[in-house]
Amino acid sequence: MDGIYEININTPMGTMGGKVTLKTSGESIQGILEIMGMKNSLQNGRVKGNQCYFKGEIRNNALNIQYEIMAQLTGNVLNIYAKTNMGEFKLQGRKIH
Repeated sequence: MDGIYEININTPMGTMGGKVTLKTSGESIQGILEIMGMKNSLQNGRVKGNQCYFKGEIRNNALNIQYEIMAQLTGNVLNIYAKTNMGEFKLQGRKIH
């Protein structure tokens, strides 16, 4: 699960690109979500097999998005289900490093 994944999120404002960096240690996972020009630390992460769970918050001047993520790794593809205070999203990330 360790690595950097390139993601694209379809939003009402159009498609936004980003990256997710993940690092596991036993059953814990930590990392960084880079999107909208901001870096956000992932919190309360845990790993079980090829699945991981974490949550966090994206903040800028006018926006505050709280999210919970469940992701499953299949090969080099990270299938992501995100539940946020602005709706629910399904997306994929491809491992780039």
